[in-house]
Amino acid sequence: MAARGFTLLEILIATVIMAFISVFTARMIQQGVRARKKIDDRIDRTTALHDALALMRQDIEKAFNYHDINIELFNEAQQERQQTAQQPPAMNPNQPNTALPNQPQQQPALNPQQYALKQEPIYTRFIGKHDKLNFTSLNNYRSKRDIQESDQCEVGYYVAKCTSLEDPDANIECLWRRVSPYIDDDVTEGGHSTPILEDVKSLKFRYLGVGHEKEWVDSWNSVDGEQVMKGHFPMAVEATITIYDRHTDPPREVAMTIVASPHFLNDLPPNPQNPNMPGQPGVPGQPGMPGVPGMPGTMPGMPGTMPGMPPGPGGM
Repeated sequence: MAARGFTLLEILIATVIMAFISVFTARMIQQGVRARKKIDDRIDRTTALHDALALMRQDIEKAFNYHDINIELFNEAQQERQQTAQQPPAMNPNQPNTALPNQPQQQPALNPQQYALKQEPIYTRFIGKHDKLNFTSLNNYRSKRDIQESDQCEVGYYVAKCTSLEDPDANIECLWRRVSPYIDDDVTEGGHSTPILEDVKSLKFRYLGVGHEKEWVDSWNSVDGEQVMKGHFPMAVEATITIYDRHTDPPREVAMTIVASPHFLNDLPPNPQNPNMPGQPGVPGQPGMPGVPGMPGTMPGMPGTMPGMPPGPGGM
């Protein structure tokens, strides 16, 4: 039996079927590539947000509050000396007491300068608001060998305008990180700033610390803030960043929150007169430790001071 080939109609039908399969496959591959790119863009934006918060967490956890222990010990010793000097001298039971009955004993005169306390200078600070943060940290990165810098630095976070990397003509909101390797009296200025995150919608901070252990507050100032904040760094800082994902139409908002706790609080000891007040009582220029009330000039039953007692040797 002679072999037969494909007819022209069969070849056309097979070609049309292959064309449909090819077009369908190409569209599926194209949609898969677009979906993969969209997912990669979302991952990149989320990763950039996560990395920015991870750097912020590391800076906050290494926030350092410095206090001079020598000044603290000196002030405690001065207060003990003042208390001792204000106490009345001890009575000798073998020595007659010539003071009149119910006459208060004279307190020794004290020289205020002799018991003056030292005022500790402030080197480290923590100034946080609801939308910006500046503080001293031990997270300084030294990029050059043998450079004359320490681990201490000033760190700041804030939102300001910057130029987009994808579109140089676009002016967008960015998260900036400021670092100064030298600590001075103004923790909010100095150093150099670098944008670390683009398309930022908002930056919010909240703080938890001494005097505010049960509720978050929107600001913290260890120098000029509330009395309970002075000399104290917060025990926890909550940071929330919201960014725009412009690879979607309309742009999608992505938010992430962290809570970081400083590891080097080194806060001032509480005031024994008021646990909610930091620092030592009796700073220079203010009254020191209260004096001890004077003891009565006579004690009952002492010889020669009460009626009816016999005179001493030699007769009176």
